[in-house]
Amino acid sequence: MTNDIKTVENKFVNAMGSGVAASGYLRELVINVIKSEDGRPLASAIARLNSKGDKQGASAVRSIIGAIFVGAKVKVAKDKKTIVLSLKDASFDDAAMDRLSAGVDRKLSLRSTLVKEVKGEVEKKELVLSDYAAKLVKRLGGEGVTKAALIAAIQAA
Repeated sequence: MTNDIKTVENKFVNAMGSGVAASGYLRELVINVIKSEDGRPLASAIARLNSKGDKQGASAVRSIIGAIFVGAKVKVAKDKKTIVLSLKDASFDDAAMDRLSAGVDRKLSLRSTLVKEVKGEVEKKELVLSDYAAKLVKRLGGEGVTKAALIAAIQAA
């Protein structure tokens, strides 16, 4: 089984140029982790993506893992090179796994829409205008824009 999952991991990393093909291999990796309760293949895939400089791909995989294995921890080991996936305190989200499978069947790309699909409905924070304005004034103040100039620009718009 180890050699088979290593083959899937290799295919996954090599298929990252095509987000659709990579999605199918990711589903196989996740299914293997569920069956074996061993997160090393996913951790290895993340480490390999990082070493290839594919930060977006590694981030997408981390997001999907976080949605399916709620509470799982992906961290760097003490040697500062190895990625470790700890499933010790994680709970399995069956609905997220169903969304992953449905997304793969619909040929969603790992690089664009699959992550949003697996996460499901995410509640948007309500915009508190006074907090937003305070942050905007602070940020633009660092660029030399005064509060009066900002108010004048808003009124002119």
